Amino acid sequence: MFYSLANPRERYDVQRTLRRQNSVYLGTGSVLYSNLGRPMLTIVADTCGRHDTLGGACAQESNTVRYALEKRYMHSCRDNYLRACAHDGRLSKGDIGPNINFFMNVPVTADGGLTFEDGISAPGKYVELRAEMDVIMLISNCPQLNNPCNAYNPTAAQVLVWN
Repeated sequence: MFYSLANPRERYDVQRTLRRQNSVYLGTGSVLYSNLGRPMLTIVADTCGRHDTLGGACAQESNTVRYALEKRYMHSCRDNYLRACAHDGRLSKGDIGPNINFFMNVPVTADGGLTFEDGISAPGKYVELRAEMDVIMLISNCPQLNNPCNAYNPTAAQVLVWN
């Protein structure tokens, strides 16, 4: 998730971004727009080529539906975002909105539905973003232990930030 550092009420807007790209898939050259219509980030390099913009973050509720009732209290990205908001102090539960699931493969079906498919990423694949404004970025490396896309073994992600 992305927010303007100067005004966290300005945040990533999935509808505006997809409308301006004329595609539900993001890749090299895609610009991520804010709810105020300003460019926030640009994807300047992408070795994966498929990133989910529609499926949202996993949560207790979706874990229950996808896996089983007893999986409700497993780790989730939404929980990670809530912890990050509490830690940051500028953001709250109400600030959690649409996110981009980099490296997640969620194709749109012919009838307009979504399917969760095995990932098409691999070790060493990356996305490089250029910030077009100072941003707050919340990142969750999906901790879901029940998803076969990571062989039931979530692994570390590396994040590099430079000027």
